[in-house]
Amino acid sequence: MRIPTIAVLTGPQPVDGDGQLKADLSAIGATVIEADGPAAAARAVASASAAGRVALVDRRLVAHQHALRLAIEDPRWSAAHCTGVLTVSGAARELLAGHLRALPDLTGHRVEGVSPAARLTAPRPLVPDDLAARLPESVRLHEVRLPVGLVATLVDAPLAARKSAYADIAAVSDETVRLRESVKADDGLFATLFVSSYSRHLARWCARHGMSPNTVTVLSLLVALVGAVTAATGTRAGYVIAAVALYLSFVLDCTDGQLARYSLNFSRIGSWLDATFDRAKEYAVYAGLALGSARHGDDVWLLAAVAMALQTLRHHIDFAFHEAQRGQPAPSARRGEATQSPATEARQDPPAKNLGYWARKVVILPIGERWALIALLTALTSPRTTFTVLIAWGAVAAAYTTAGRVVRARRSAPPPTDEALAGLFAMSDIAAAPIAERRRLATPLGWLIPPSYHGLEYALAIAVASQVHHALPAAFAYLAAVIYHHYDVVYRIRAGASAPRWLTIAGCFGFEGRVIVLAVAGLFLGGSAHHALIPALLVLTGYLWVLFLGESIRFWSRPATPALPADV
Repeated sequence: MRIPTIAVLTGPQPVDGDGQLKADLSAIGATVIEADGPAAAARAVASASAAGRVALVDRRLVAHQHALRLAIEDPRWSAAHCTGVLTVSGAARELLAGHLRALPDLTGHRVEGVSPAARLTAPRPLVPDDLAARLPESVRLHEVRLPVGLVATLVDAPLAARKSAYADIAAVSDETVRLRESVKADDGLFATLFVSSYSRHLARWCARHGMSPNTVTVLSLLVALVGAVTAATGTRAGYVIAAVALYLSFVLDCTDGQLARYSLNFSRIGSWLDATFDRAKEYAVYAGLALGSARHGDDVWLLAAVAMALQTLRHHIDFAFHEAQRGQPAPSARRGEATQSPATEARQDPPAKNLGYWARKVVILPIGERWALIALLTALTSPRTTFTVLIAWGAVAAAYTTAGRVVRARRSAPPPTDEALAGLFAMSDIAAAPIAERRRLATPLGWLIPPSYHGLEYALAIAVASQVHHALPAAFAYLAAVIYHHYDVVYRIRAGASAPRWLTIAGCFGFEGRVIVLAVAGLFLGGSAHHALIPALLVLTGYLWVLFLGESIRFWSRPATPALPADV
């Protein structure tokens, strides 16, 4: 369900009226009203429903419809500013209403053709750009950056200038820009060549037929689960069907994000489902391949667990490295904006997508290349070969990316901010005293500590289970529960939240407690003939799944929970 938007036209009246602007706002579903001064604007802002969104729009604005849509419809920001538009919702809407009430509503503003006495009662022109600059510091303002080709400019006089601006708008199809911008600019080679070239049109079809991104996300999960089930049959036909399912699932995985960007239909549940299901799909396929291989007497559960642990560690190293840089000051950066100023960002050219660019993309094995590799090897070879190649390539990719980040961190990384240290400590998932741990995290390579903790726990679980026949499937399930929790903690950090302290304590006292439990289990329940380890692992796994998944669902289903960033 889309949030209703009220567009409040304010500011000076252009020479040729604002009929086109009203028509464009109505065309994107906004309710258009007029407000000639702070008092009238305050009443309009305050009259919106608690869940509503209000956009103050300068009457002089000349813009593409999609520029207006980007400025007023994106639900991820409680306050957003674009040329001539200030959009607020939630608490920011209430703060703006209060700010407007405090403004004087009378002014001596020069009004042509009005007597001096009448000028004293003339309403003050209210300019959204000025209001955006004077918002209280407590409001985090997002600056909307329009894609190349879209026009949004303020034109008052002369009339020829407005006609020229409208001509510029007519020369560029905002639908073409909208479709182009629905695709991530940094997609991998496989996604760019074999998926996004047509999936963007599928996303537009879904939007025109009323399908939500969440529906496509769930379909992607179901298709992947079909692939996991067919892979578990252990037959060549099952492997081929699994490969096709993996490709189709990845197509849908690209489509849901493109649909969200095309329709600006973002939600906290959708962002969580998209991020979580990506991991669930891949690891379900790993389990399916291991089950299928076991049907032919080839036990590859060890390889499946290593592949899952390695891929998770790669992600967590990425997360930790970027988290360590969070909150670093940037020149001319305003509150709530990106790390660069708009002027600086506009001058920078995107990286040239030459052969070297694509080679680096392929080497790091992003999700598109990884799924293509799994699908191709599943269809043509055996699960053992699939896991062996996946682990080898993943190890090379991990070494390549981590080495580069270590070099950069040692050369020029500034000390982490308190905000970054809090995030890294949350990632560590430990019950130890925060002060001592934060000292270690504050070192130039402190961001490697959280993934090192995770790697130690994963390795210990695999090593303990390897001592007992048929215990590795239970270890795989245990790893899946802990890995889910680790991803959930990271996603909360990315959304500007954190996991409660009690969750760490309840999860066997975090990393340290679980490592002790695993070590004790290996010491007393290890050995090839000792099968008590399997039920012990299963009981612990069941408890952790109930705890971590239950708290995760509770958190992400709350209306107050923020949405994840689009790049997660």
